[in-house]
Amino acid sequence: MSQELLKIENLTKRYDDNTVLQSINMTVRQGEVVVIIGPSGCGKSTFLRCINGLEPIQEGTISFEGELIDRKSKNIAEIRQKIGMVFQNYELFPHLTVMDNILLAPTKVQKRNKEEVKKEAEELLEKVGLSEKSNSYPRQLSGGQKQRVAFARALAPNPTLLLLDEPFAAIDAKVRQELRSWLKEMIEKLGVTSIFVTHDQDEAIEVADEIIITNKGRIEQIGTPIEIYQKPQTAFSASFFGQTTVLDDYTKFKTFDVVDGADKAIVRPEFIKITKLNEPFRQKASVSVGEVVKTAFRGNNIEVTVKCDGGVINGVRGLEEPAVYHGEKVNVFLYRLFVTKGDNAFILENKSLTEESVVI
Repeated sequence: MSQELLKIENLTKRYDDNTVLQSINMTVRQGEVVVIIGPSGCGKSTFLRCINGLEPIQEGTISFEGELIDRKSKNIAEIRQKIGMVFQNYELFPHLTVMDNILLAPTKVQKRNKEEVKKEAEELLEKVGLSEKSNSYPRQLSGGQKQRVAFARALAPNPTLLLLDEPFAAIDAKVRQELRSWLKEMIEKLGVTSIFVTHDQDEAIEVADEIIITNKGRIEQIGTPIEIYQKPQTAFSASFFGQTTVLDDYTKFKTFDVVDGADKAIVRPEFIKITKLNEPFRQKASVSVGEVVKTAFRGNNIEVTVKCDGGVINGVRGLEEPAVYHGEKVNVFLYRLFVTKGDNAFILENKSLTEESVVI
């Protein structure tokens, strides 16, 4: 197991009477990419600023390489030099060229010789694919190029830990998708430990080794992307990831156990099979009949909204499957559900499934 790099214990941060972070506990090991995800206003960016020593904390401790991060400690400047940060709005100096932006921290903060670090900066620019832009100014770059420069600038001081605060939030969707794939590859290649804050589920799943879901200043769940997606532990986690639908009454759908005192049941499109009435289906005795109330072309599939006795659900059908139409009666089979009770979430599998059944 890799060495522990960052340890946070009982971290609490308040602004007057408003508690932004409460009793946060987590550990980050060397080489990990940890993604913190949650709704707007849940304290994600404040969390990064506390780690970087930019915000005072009221309770708890943050230890980096075994040393406490304390804004009042004498070595806080040295610690900050080991932590790089990338912001969502680039924070590039408009009057400096790309090269000079990258050289700023190594020469001004670390007091290294400009000519000595210039070769390293050139190598960084080559790695981020912007060698030809070294003499350009930020105004001459696209949004994606600016963010690559910001990434190179954060890496120039050779940080041990890289913090990324929603770095792609200001970039359009297509470029954002390209950049997150590029970023994952770059981080793995360089081996730098990273903490990435985002509200984008796809970014979190693609980039992270470990995901931390936060809500209202506290951690809801920590786990790998697969664990977080497939096995939510809290009611919030179950409803946060994926395209979820809350059922009116899940007991109206056949062959599920009943959880006494359940608050709600949640389904995702991949939990649902929608078939035409005349299509063969292995668990046909356990299907419910519903009426198609909406269809929508989504590029690689057709999203189908069906009104059933137990509620309105959203499923998908492949483009190669026979079309279903508004007003048509269809069969609906639910493979599984997330049922919440208080703050807890439980997975219910449809009892009609056998070990040989294939569930996607």
